[in-house]
Amino acid sequence: MKRQGFTLFELLLVIGIVGIVAAALIPGMMEAKESALSALCASRLRNLSQHAISYAMSEGYFPWGGIDPLMHDANYCASHWRLQWPRESHRPAGAKTWMEFSSFCWDFYRKSSDAVWHPGVMFGTEMHSQILGCPKCSNCSDNWDGNPFTGYNYNVAYIGYVEGDAGKRRYPTSWDTIKYPEKVVLFGDGGYSGGVNKFMRATNQDRQWDASSASLRKAGTQAFRHGWGRRRHCNMSFADGHVEKFYTPYKAGGKQGWQDETTHTAFISSGNGIYGPRGWGEGDNYTENK
Repeated sequence: MKRQGFTLFELLLVIGIVGIVAAALIPGMMEAKESALSALCASRLRNLSQHAISYAMSEGYFPWGGIDPLMHDANYCASHWRLQWPRESHRPAGAKTWMEFSSFCWDFYRKSSDAVWHPGVMFGTEMHSQILGCPKCSNCSDNWDGNPFTGYNYNVAYIGYVEGDAGKRRYPTSWDTIKYPEKVVLFGDGGYSGGVNKFMRATNQDRQWDASSASLRKAGTQAFRHGWGRRRHCNMSFADGHVEKFYTPYKAGGKQGWQDETTHTAFISSGNGIYGPRGWGEGDNYTENK
C-alpha cells in the first residue's frame, strides 16, 4: 500500500533544515540592508556638503547655523542679514528684514506670517526634503523649533555660527579661510542622549573661537547609528565633499568611549582638529578608524 503524506520525523527534519538555512541567511541579509542604508546616508551627506560648498564659494561664507531674530537687537540682525544675503535677489520669499522670521536654521527657515518650513539658503528655492533625513532616522524627533526634517547636524563650532555661542567668531567661516577642506567636517549623523541634534560641536571647548556652555558642548555629538558591534559607525561629510565612516567614539574632553551608551552618541575625535581650528584644518589630530 502506497504511503500518503509525511511522517512527523520528516516534517521536523524539514523544519529544522529550513531553520538552519534561515539562520545562516538572516545575518547576511541584515548586513546587506545596513550597508545599503549607510551608503544612502553617505550619498545624502555628500549632497549636503556640495550644497554648502557651492553656497560658500558663491557668497564667500558658509551658511548660518541657527538664529532666533527676535532675541537680538536691530543692528545685530541687520549685520547678519547683510552677510547672509548680500544680494537681495537671493533673499527668501522676498523677505526684507530678519524680523520677518520666527525661526531660522541652516537647513530650513520659517517666517512669522506662516507655519510652513522653507528650504535653507544654501538650497535655493527647491530641494527634496529627504536630503535632510538619514534613512535610519526617519522617525526621530527634532530639537529645533519642531522642524520635521531630521537626522543630520552641521559644524557650528567653527563653520556655521549659531546663536548662544559667545566667542570671538561672530559670523560663519569664509570659504577662503579653510586651508585644507579635506580635513574639516561639515555635516554628520547627529544625535545626543535626548534624540537628534542639528548643531555639531567640537570635542573640547575652545574659548578663543567658541564659548558654548558645557551642556551645549556635550549635546552636540554624533549618532553612531549604522551597523552594530565593532562595525557600528557614523557617517561624516567634509568641506571638500567626500564622506568618511567613523567607528571609534570619544567622550567630551577626548577620552575614548561613549558620551551616552544607551543612544550610542559620542564625538568623532579626541581633539578639535577635525572640526576646524589651528588653521581651519591644518594639523588635524583625529584618529583614523577604518
